[in-house]
Amino acid sequence: MNPLSRGLKCIKRSMRYGRRKKRETRRILPKKHPRENPMISNIQREIQQAIEKAKTIALISHKSPDGDSLGSVAGLGQALMETGKEVTLFINDKIPERYEFLAEKNPYRMYKKGMGEGMDLVFVLDCGQASRLDYSEGILNEGKVIINMDHHMKNPDFGHINWVNTEISSTCELVLELIRKLKLPLNHSVATALYTGIVTDTGSFMYDNTAPGTLRACAELLEAGVDKDRIYREVFQSRNLREVKLLGEVLKDLTPLFEGRVTLSSLSQQTLKNHDLDIQSLDELIDFTRDIAGVEISVVLKEMENGGTKIGFRSKGEYRVDSLARSFGGGGHEKAAGATVKTDLEETETSVKKALEELLK
Repeated sequence: MNPLSRGLKCIKRSMRYGRRKKRETRRILPKKHPRENPMISNIQREIQQAIEKAKTIALISHKSPDGDSLGSVAGLGQALMETGKEVTLFINDKIPERYEFLAEKNPYRMYKKGMGEGMDLVFVLDCGQASRLDYSEGILNEGKVIINMDHHMKNPDFGHINWVNTEISSTCELVLELIRKLKLPLNHSVATALYTGIVTDTGSFMYDNTAPGTLRACAELLEAGVDKDRIYREVFQSRNLREVKLLGEVLKDLTPLFEGRVTLSSLSQQTLKNHDLDIQSLDELIDFTRDIAGVEISVVLKEMENGGTKIGFRSKGEYRVDSLARSFGGGGHEKAAGATVKTDLEETETSVKKALEELLK
């Protein structure tokens, strides 16, 4: 090989080596963790200042608790406890069996009138409207500063500080964003509570409120040590045998309405008592009936002990049920909503059928 050829070959080898080293340098650059982002919004800054000023902090959510309400109260509450604050986690209803595992690490207390008196700061989480606090709504007048954090549409901003994001999957995801921005502790207990809320409010990531940011949030929670297998086992794979038997009876007698587009199921107090169940039982019934081929809207009516009726709405496809729920004084999301009315089962069923007929015209 002549000198000129050897020189060109050395230059080419050097260029290849340089490019290869450059690619390797880009690949090993450390990634910036999302929790290191110093930029916070005005509303987050207001919340941060309120937390810094407060010595005593209470957290509470809606009656008939679900994974998002219990998870957001526990997740934010535990994070605040880690900072040395005096924190109380209030509930205002019995915890459903499937979520009892959350109480192992979170000291929930049943709220009674006056227990929030003089609290420096009260977080109301996952409450689309103040009335969903039911008898505990009085806490809004007991705390010095009320922070309303929620993801439901039509939230009326009933707090002194209101952070409502209707484009996020759940209040638990909103709490995680606050924890990131304020650099609050994210330990195993906090992460477990928040993951529970996200996975339940997204229907195990099947609902259309699941976005790329939702999955990134869950990845961060998994990195914090969440035992997702236990969460799935407790929440989705530990059905009470009595509930399963009642579910079979209800499905056996199910008759779709409006040419198969709607299912409507009713559960009386007597039926529930006959199976040693309560109004919080058989929540999965509405999902079973929604998932029938051809069904676009499913409705479940449950008679309450006081004689009123609890209404649940679910949909798939083009129909929105949040407006349907609001017509009965309730609310919720486009594809999942509910309401509580004072009328009995029979009268409520008649009213719901009329409303459905209008919607399906």
